[in-house]
Amino acid sequence: MKAKLLLPLFFILTSAQGAELPDNAPYDLASMEVDVDKFIEMNVSRMKADGDFTAMEQVSGIGSGKLERGYRSAMKFCFDKYEQMTEENAEALSNCFIDQTAAEFGVTNEQFYVWLDELDSQDGENPDAIEALDMEMDKIHEAIFALQDKPELTQAEQEQLANFEQQLIELGEKQHKLQLEEAEAMAAEMEAIYKRK
Repeated sequence: MKAKLLLPLFFILTSAQGAELPDNAPYDLASMEVDVDKFIEMNVSRMKADGDFTAMEQVSGIGSGKLERGYRSAMKFCFDKYEQMTEENAEALSNCFIDQTAAEFGVTNEQFYVWLDELDSQDGENPDAIEALDMEMDKIHEAIFALQDKPELTQAEQEQLANFEQQLIELGEKQHKLQLEEAEAMAAEMEAIYKRK
């Protein structure tokens, strides 16, 4: 569920813009407008496919149908209020979405955040492929730092350090490939909802 439950895919996209994408990436926020209805449908479809509404239902006690309607309504309200989805108004859109979604569910923003924290906690127990690689790389970094803190390394420890460093390179390459595939898939989806100016 992660960030996409809290914020529509637009915000994931803007954060992913820093990722390396092919030169011919089929979207450019500055040169396109969004087909809001298609954008909302894409978000809702993704959330359904990922089981986000079911997970939120278990945490909040609100039926998944009502959750889906609330998210649709909140997205529509905020995207109508902020006609252009730009990086400049991303924070205002984000705040609007949080306020409006909580209002749709009849709860305070604080309660909404409690639910989201619970969902994040559950996600931490079931990481996706990229997050799992992050966790594995963190463990290797810790092992490297522990070895580097020693005043002197044995031959076996030096070999172990070299092995850890090679593992990091391989995991980094694998992670980069997964991130690129994810960004390319999202770019393809976004192409369908953007209208070139």
